[in-house]
Amino acid sequence: MKKHALSGKDLILIKSLEGNCRANYKRVGERLGISHTAVKKRVDKLLSKNCVSIITALNLKKLGFILALLFLEVSTDEQLNELLEKFSECPRIISMFKTFGEYNMIALIYAENEKVLDSILGTCMLRIMKGIRRSLVMPISDILLGEYYKVKIPVKKWDIAPCGIDCYDCKRYKSKECIGCPAVKCYTGWFSIKEDVS
Repeated sequence: MKKHALSGKDLILIKSLEGNCRANYKRVGERLGISHTAVKKRVDKLLSKNCVSIITALNLKKLGFILALLFLEVSTDEQLNELLEKFSECPRIISMFKTFGEYNMIALIYAENEKVLDSILGTCMLRIMKGIRRSLVMPISDILLGEYYKVKIPVKKWDIAPCGIDCYDCKRYKSKECIGCPAVKCYTGWFSIKEDVS
């Protein structure tokens, strides 16, 4: 039988921090019957084992973003790994999943508006890449549960997008149908900063 990675106290600790990662360790300790120092040690241990992460997550619905699921049938595992590597720095991809079934890769993506979504899906996103047999796009009409997502704030530092697309040469960018990739210097949208502050 497989040993569980988390103890009962770990689960209670995580549940206590679920809604508020800034929870008072003393109060959490009282709930667990341990000291605040022991709580901190447990949190540090969970962090070091990559069992939990304390992250900043954005409410994309409140910020006005459009989300979409992109289902892809990728020809081979080798091409799937190449796509994963090529798009690992794409600021518009929230998560990527390898799946079983008809489609073997799914990406959760965001865009500032419908025009941008249309542009990135037809010009520079995963579905037009080599090795894609077929794709299906499902724009998300409403977020019903789980409104916060881990999205990195992009930094306008690239001349060419991390995936290799050149926004300057893009017909849709030139005609102002697209605002560009948030990671490139020519991006004209609001969701990017000019320098990395991390």
